[in-house]
Amino acid sequence: MKYVVNLFLPPGSSRRKLVKITLIKLHLRSSVVAGYYNTWMQQQLENLPLCQQSSGTSDGPKISIVVPAYNTPNQYLNPLVYSVISQAYKNWELILVNVSTSSKNRRTINACVQRDERIRVIEAENRGISENTNVGILAAKGTYIAFVDHDDVLDPFALYECVLKINEEKAELIYTDEDKISDNGGVYFDPHFKPDWSPDLLTHVNYVNHLTVIKKDLVLKAGMLDPTKDGAQDYDLVLRVTDMKPRISHVAKVLYHWRATKNSTAQDFSSKKNITKAGTQSLEEHFKRQGVTVNVVPKEQQPGFYELNFSRPPKISIIIMPFASDALLRLFIELLTMRSNTQNIDLEIIVPNNVKPRVKNKNVSIKTVEAKSSYLASALTNAQYPNAIVINQIVLPRNKKWMQQLCGPLALNHVGAVAPLVIRNNSVIEDCGLVVTATGDRLALFKDQDAFNNQTFFGNTNWVRNADALTGGITAVHTKDLRHYFRSIHNPEQATITDFTLHNNSREKYNVVFPEVVLDNYSIRLKPIKPTAVSFFSPNLIAVGKNIEPYTPEPAAINILQKITEQEQEQEQEQEQDQDQ
Repeated sequence: MKYVVNLFLPPGSSRRKLVKITLIKLHLRSSVVAGYYNTWMQQQLENLPLCQQSSGTSDGPKISIVVPAYNTPNQYLNPLVYSVISQAYKNWELILVNVSTSSKNRRTINACVQRDERIRVIEAENRGISENTNVGILAAKGTYIAFVDHDDVLDPFALYECVLKINEEKAELIYTDEDKISDNGGVYFDPHFKPDWSPDLLTHVNYVNHLTVIKKDLVLKAGMLDPTKDGAQDYDLVLRVTDMKPRISHVAKVLYHWRATKNSTAQDFSSKKNITKAGTQSLEEHFKRQGVTVNVVPKEQQPGFYELNFSRPPKISIIIMPFASDALLRLFIELLTMRSNTQNIDLEIIVPNNVKPRVKNKNVSIKTVEAKSSYLASALTNAQYPNAIVINQIVLPRNKKWMQQLCGPLALNHVGAVAPLVIRNNSVIEDCGLVVTATGDRLALFKDQDAFNNQTFFGNTNWVRNADALTGGITAVHTKDLRHYFRSIHNPEQATITDFTLHNNSREKYNVVFPEVVLDNYSIRLKPIKPTAVSFFSPNLIAVGKNIEPYTPEPAAINILQKITEQEQEQEQEQEQDQDQ
């Protein structure tokens, strides 16, 4: 058969492409190409455990699945209803809010009550997605509400896994991992394996999304869905509910399949133009409830994604850790200040006492501390400003407002430390924080991967994220918190920034990786004075990510920074001349 098809429709031919397009339009062929994940998911579905027969499959609260249904075609309605009826957990009700304008679709949806006694249909006028959903919420008899779209599909154990979280953790808001399915349901793709509760990721994108199950009392207390937020109504609700500090649980399993139909958000966010305006307003109201001043900016060409600009802190201390070369450190500080906007900021730079950088910027003062093992603790004692940035490597910012932006998230009460995205070679991730894997190992997140618009199983590499720990290469902190930590531990001389950020977890403070601030690591690594041991590896070489590179001689390192400094000065002179003209 394949030979015959290739004979009449040669691969790459315009005739073959035309037939392919026609089949896709007729919904006889998926526009999505099956890949590795599809094979993985198909195997998961084929090897599902037999539905447990014990009473445990119905022991728990009733879950009301609310689905606003508008002219839902049979090809989408049937898989949805079947996926609900097939649930391993039995204590549920399906509420279909029938707002169809087509009499045929209305009759088809109404007939669903004949399939199972737990299915209810409420006929209503179409007043928009929020109003339609609210009709179902008010009619719900369950203790919890599950929000499901009319063309999507639930995994057979979706409700069962959510109820486990309710019974074991008393969860009030539960969300699961998700993926997408092709229009014909034949291909699974684009999975999102989500992190556990991540408040700072949520304020940049609605990563919670599907499946979301929320206690009905909380939904009512939050005021249900807001019709003025149609397009981002679910995002707005989650923000309002989480502001009430509920118990939140994440089910780390793909339990929701989001259908990529022609006009769905799963296929194309631009199909819903009102997302940007509604989402922006929802975030502004969220931060207003928290008493934090933030300018919310929708990201261009990325509806549903947001950039946050916090009010800039007026006083910052920068602590530069000792380097192997005093001359190199001096040049670095001078270049760093050239690349920084210090207007309207009181800035102090704390450096080792044998380094005397020439800093011309106004509002910048230099303090020195003896370069000994307790250097960081001593520097913190001398730091006078509330926000501190600790720098332990040669990194240069791409944006002159990097200090203000990096310290911005510290305005949030739950944030303990912030790190930027550090890259090398213009596009490769050097540092994006540390996460703890299922085996308990610390993983340098996304290290050596492409830095920008790189979509992974764990989301995009340039999303703002919460991390289990930060490396300490460059970190913004509350000065008093880090100072208190060093004073509270037995041996502060051996403590690190990474230790402090791990400590943040124990005091319910979050570490933030903030890729809206990008710094370049120039990978200037000076050769150690002598090899630490006999080795078959050359002492002149060092591993940099996946590459092996030579150490940089001190004169060469100084020359590199000197040339960068000269280029910066030339650019500034050209800009001044342009302004004068």
